[in-house]
Amino acid sequence: MTAQKFVLEIGRAMHALGSPSYRVEDTMDACCRALGLEGSFFSTPTAIFAAIGRPGSEPKTSLLRVVPGDHDLGRLACLYAIRDDVVRGMTTPERGLRAVQEVLQSGRPPRRWLEALAHALAGGGAAVLFGGSSHEVAVASLAGLIVGLLGVLSQLRPRFGDVQAPLACAAVAFVVHLLANAWGPLHAPIATIAAIVVLLPGLSFTTALSELAMRHLAAGSARLMGTLAVLLTMAIGVGIGDRTAELLTGKVAVVEVIPLAWGWHIPSLIATWVAFYVLLRASRNQAAWVLLAVAMGYGGARLGREVLGAELGAFVGAFLVTVAANLFARWQRRPAAIVRTPGLLLLVPGSLGFQSLTTAVAGDFGRSAPFVFQMLLVGGSIVAGLLIAGVIMPPPLDVEPDSRGRPAAMAGGAGMLRGPKSAR
Repeated sequence: MTAQKFVLEIGRAMHALGSPSYRVEDTMDACCRALGLEGSFFSTPTAIFAAIGRPGSEPKTSLLRVVPGDHDLGRLACLYAIRDDVVRGMTTPERGLRAVQEVLQSGRPPRRWLEALAHALAGGGAAVLFGGSSHEVAVASLAGLIVGLLGVLSQLRPRFGDVQAPLACAAVAFVVHLLANAWGPLHAPIATIAAIVVLLPGLSFTTALSELAMRHLAAGSARLMGTLAVLLTMAIGVGIGDRTAELLTGKVAVVEVIPLAWGWHIPSLIATWVAFYVLLRASRNQAAWVLLAVAMGYGGARLGREVLGAELGAFVGAFLVTVAANLFARWQRRPAAIVRTPGLLLLVPGSLGFQSLTTAVAGDFGRSAPFVFQMLLVGGSIVAGLLIAGVIMPPPLDVEPDSRGRPAAMAGGAGMLRGPKSAR
């Protein structure tokens, strides 16, 4: 009975820390086989169905009501370590169950103001990568700080979290519009999108496409519709903020942007690395791997853009990031998501979908259509890179026999620090 509870809890925990549906199902199935159980699992963004039992007996069916969780690389590594300990027989399922619950309940001490500054760094770094000038970088950093402060408020007032994204978009659009009229030449769309880039559900969109490609149709469809709903509410928030500022100060003049020199991309990538390290809640020993992921994603995207063009260039970036992530998982025996997630965040097409919706909200449906096709092409390119890289350099198997013939997990990291303290 305890073994079954452990399988259910490890699945719930992985879902809460941002794992896709196929990874949750694979992990639960691997734990069942290692513990001598038979199980069938069906994971969606809002529920996990599980039927678990001993061989030859009637399985017990359970329904877990879950909600999509945020990425937490530090605690995810702890979960993989706990899983490895249980399936290797180094600890009992009962102790593993308590350890998983402790990981979920403990977390890290709040770093609210540091996360607010991380939003500012992400906004400034994104403005450089989007081709902005010094004006766009400064305004995007300030607006990103506003997004971070609203995020702090949502942590202090949980009910505020449901409206955080559209309200942050409205506030950013309002501030950017005012500064564009008061400060001088400013490309408002670049500053606005850069400031809210962390809130854009581009990674969820890419995950939804990958779930559909891997025939997890229910999970992929539900996640895709949720992503589109978030994008729509954010676009409406921008429309409200922009129109309100326009009533006060008039329209913003259209300006031509002179991008910063290429050398500015290096400090922008460092700022992006620090922001991802904080916002993805990586542990200290994961900082260098997050930096490697950011460099791989950026370098692969630039190489692909030169070879295949802007839309298909994301394929090269996703391919290189996924190969590096799977090599990392095989070598270090830690979750591939430590490298894959920050690397893909630089490639995801959330900004294109957002531009499409904001253009449509402004009434220009003709100009919004190309952004939709670009978003689909970029998302499809990323998924193709993920799938092909998985064939050429497969991730480590979840369960393989160890030196004594017992089943042992391979993707979690046998050499990691054990227990929830390694996530702090």
